[in-house]
Amino acid sequence: MSTDPTDLNSPLPIQICNQDGTLTAQGKAFLRRLWERTGYAPGTDSTWTAMEADIAVLAAARAQSVANAALAEAKAALELAEQVLLHATSIRAEAAKALELSEDSAILSVTARGNAQAAQSPDESMIFSIMKP
Repeated sequence: MSTDPTDLNSPLPIQICNQDGTLTAQGKAFLRRLWERTGYAPGTDSTWTAMEADIAVLAAARAQSVANAALAEAKAALELAEQVLLHATSIRAEAAKALELSEDSAILSVTARGNAQAAQSPDESMIFSIMKP
């Protein structure tokens, strides 16, 4: 392998092959320098590269479509969850109101029972009325 960069420049040989098909000395030197200049790379097939690029673009478009569908489903699920949360909050408020009403009813029941018992005995009635503010 040559180390001098100017040595990699090789003029196009006049004759690459002999009459019998073997390489001439100029042909060998030209091909060796060409091989060195390409970094010993075998080269690429532009048709294959274009085909792979097309496949990649199609796969990316397919992935984008799936992602868009998943996003739409996620948005629908979020809207449904918000509706369920709103409904649950409404039910909680109704339950709190019912609990408050039941507490009030229990207080009234206990108070009414106490008044009824106090009415049976005059002494208890007097004591109960004194205890009440």
